[in-house]
Amino acid sequence: MSLRERVRPYLPDRIRTLPIDLALVLGAVVLTAVAVSVPIVRVTPLRAVVSFPFLLVAPGYAFVAALFPEGTSEDSVPETVPQRGLSNLARLAYSLGASVALVPLIGFALNLTPWGLHLWPLLTAISLFTVVCVSVAARRRAEVPPDVRYDPPVDRWVTAVRDEFLAHETRTDTVLNVALVVVLLFAMTSVGYALVDQQSGAEYTEFYLLSRSSDGTLVADDYPTEFVATQSRTIVVGVDNQERDRTTYTVVTALHRVESDSGQASVAKAERLDQYSVTLSPGEVSRQVRVLEPTLTGERLRLTFMLYRGDPPTQPRMDTAYRSTHLWVNVSASDT
Repeated sequence: MSLRERVRPYLPDRIRTLPIDLALVLGAVVLTAVAVSVPIVRVTPLRAVVSFPFLLVAPGYAFVAALFPEGTSEDSVPETVPQRGLSNLARLAYSLGASVALVPLIGFALNLTPWGLHLWPLLTAISLFTVVCVSVAARRRAEVPPDVRYDPPVDRWVTAVRDEFLAHETRTDTVLNVALVVVLLFAMTSVGYALVDQQSGAEYTEFYLLSRSSDGTLVADDYPTEFVATQSRTIVVGVDNQERDRTTYTVVTALHRVESDSGQASVAKAERLDQYSVTLSPGEVSRQVRVLEPTLTGERLRLTFMLYRGDPPTQPRMDTAYRSTHLWVNVSASDT
């Protein structure tokens, strides 16, 4: 019994009719989603071991499979049939190249949307792209005559690997070959972990301001800079947790009158306008509309937003904040 005949009974009905290579691509999509989302797994190196090969191969392979449903003579296609497909080696090379090109393009397009370039939107977009390409590839292969259809010789590959690494006359040769495979897998895992997993030095939290444009979308522009005392204005405060742990943040908003003495800036007067806390899991985003109603008046006042992990100090300052940002605003006296 061939490998695919042994595997197919354990697959869902819809997947069972797929070519085995496309079914494996869908399995990689599911496995990556589990590795990134399950709390016990996502903090381990297994996350990088799974997600790195997925990003490097799966999107490109599905895309190439959709473009080239035909096989070649090396895939058991009769040599008398005109060859329009790709060889196995070319298919693999094109898959790697397509993944390297497509993943950044998907990320760039996603960065132009309100979701931004974050973990879950990126994973969702790449997974959807891969699933759509698999669907197109399956349909196109079904429309190709069987004698020219690409059919990956999985059994031949498994037999070749087994004969090369395990079928040796001495046990020493077998052990050395297995050790070589283990070393290569370890090297690939190390590279993947370095590239994909968030190391402690790569941990960060995004802290930013947004405003709502005339069409209702959130943009990082056109912030309110003209205030009237005792009259409220709104602004959207964004916090993105890209740390490894679930974190509680506190955002303090204050209005500062800044004076300069011998080139040194100092806060002459401060008014706290707003304070709130939010708890975010890794990869989670908070965007809250905050209502500000200043009473301190003057020109070129510093509207300061300070982010703290945990509770803020009694006297919040920009130099004690984990993250901070600010706007220069004018606050005029109320006519009433």
